Amino acid sequence: MKRTSSQQGAVLLFTVLVVGFAAVALMSTLATAGFHSFVDSDQHVSSVEVRAALFGCLDEFLIELNEDPNLNPTLIETPDAACSATVVNEGGDNRSADLSLTQGNITRSVHVEVTVNGIQLTDLVEE
Repeated sequence: MKRTSSQQGAVLLFTVLVVGFAAVALMSTLATAGFHSFVDSDQHVSSVEVRAALFGCLDEFLIELNEDPNLNPTLIETPDAACSATVVNEGGDNRSADLSLTQGNITRSVHVEVTVNGIQLTDLVEE
């Protein structure tokens, strides 16, 4: 009687292991991508909130500048935020201001150029 050994079980086991490892790697990659997407989305929402608060400070600055053309604050406060400010008198009715707001690890800033005679915003650069 001749004895033969079959390798079919080993081939099946090897195939199942390869497919299983590939499936685990794919699921791990998808889970990591989903986590990073969630973190990016959360940072985007926070950044938009900080931007909204910064533009609230800009509105408050323009209101105060309309009342006092010689205004030179270092801090603009609103109910939502306290923004640092630097105002430069460019001569005549022209002023330029840099406003910035930092909340957590997000910093947003805006540079504006204003004519105080009737408050005209001549330039706005968001950074």
